[in-house]
Amino acid sequence: MKHRFKILMTTAFILTSAAALAQDAGFEPGDTGSGQPGDGGRPTITVQFDDRDQFIPPERLPIQDTYIKEALTITAEQARQELTAIAITPDGQAEVLPPDDATVQFLLESLQSLEIDDAVLTDLEATVEPGSEGDNEAADAFASESVNAESVIGTDTRVRINGTTSYPFRTMGRIDIGCTGTLIGPRHVLTAGHCVYNIDNDKWYSSLSFSPGQNGAVRPYGKIGWKRAISVRGWTQDHKRNYDYAMIVLDSDVGSTVGWLGYGWRKPMPDYNVNINGYPGDKPFGTMWHAYCNLGPKTTYRLYYPCDTYKGMSGSGVYVYKSSDQSRIIYGVHAYGVNYTGLNGATRIRKAVFENLKKWKATY
Repeated sequence: MKHRFKILMTTAFILTSAAALAQDAGFEPGDTGSGQPGDGGRPTITVQFDDRDQFIPPERLPIQDTYIKEALTITAEQARQELTAIAITPDGQAEVLPPDDATVQFLLESLQSLEIDDAVLTDLEATVEPGSEGDNEAADAFASESVNAESVIGTDTRVRINGTTSYPFRTMGRIDIGCTGTLIGPRHVLTAGHCVYNIDNDKWYSSLSFSPGQNGAVRPYGKIGWKRAISVRGWTQDHKRNYDYAMIVLDSDVGSTVGWLGYGWRKPMPDYNVNINGYPGDKPFGTMWHAYCNLGPKTTYRLYYPCDTYKGMSGSGVYVYKSSDQSRIIYGVHAYGVNYTGLNGATRIRKAVFENLKKWKATY
């Protein structure tokens, strides 16, 4: 299948040069092991909560975009500030987790490898070709019912997942605030920053319990409470789109029962085919839906794709499944619907994000 899109690229978006970068990668595999929570850092501040039961969608938030000139002039201290994480607890305590020097350097090196278009506006004709790697998940977990046309991009190709207790679907779940999350550790749920922190009022959402494998009103593994929510100051303080990712730490190791997915980074990013599973708001409440498509344009901070998504799928893992070795690796966090590109988009897991996620898992 070939998808052709007319894309208006502005200096708000930073392109990665695949030709100039050596192939590099890292990943944390999925597993079913367990671990003990760490002590974390010292509590330093208290926080305010937003007790609503539905998150504010990105198009209604005062999100800041980073321009090329700003990215090129970032200092090590600014990078450290943006990568510094804040971890909060349900009782309103917060801990500050600064990045190590290596993680800061990873970010600075990625910015030094940018391909920059000097034109203020470039009319770019982009063709999205089928990827050479990455398979569709097994169809036996899908519903047999037909899919109604409620599309974001053309005809709606999403398929409902009925077998939510089979792997990997049981590692994904609905967050009470109305988003989707994916387990990447025994108690560690990867999701979007705008699913845990409302930058419109600078408050943390309190409705962050997680129901893995939810199927309508049925919660086969129960509703799991949370004990920490984590995001970076690039999102919570600077409100930058490039930092729209987060982690919820649950109060029990449900991943020991349901498992979890791996996550990783690649530079340059191959032309993968990707899977996205989540809980779209335009479908019956609590039902999980699957999308599969090929990646489109890839930028330093984001991935774009023509997969059909809808509000409620925010936070879903954008992952590559290889049937040859049964591996599943998340390379992005779905965060945005169609913009001027005509595509949906994810916060890309680049090396600095990868290192942050690893640190958060090790700490908590």
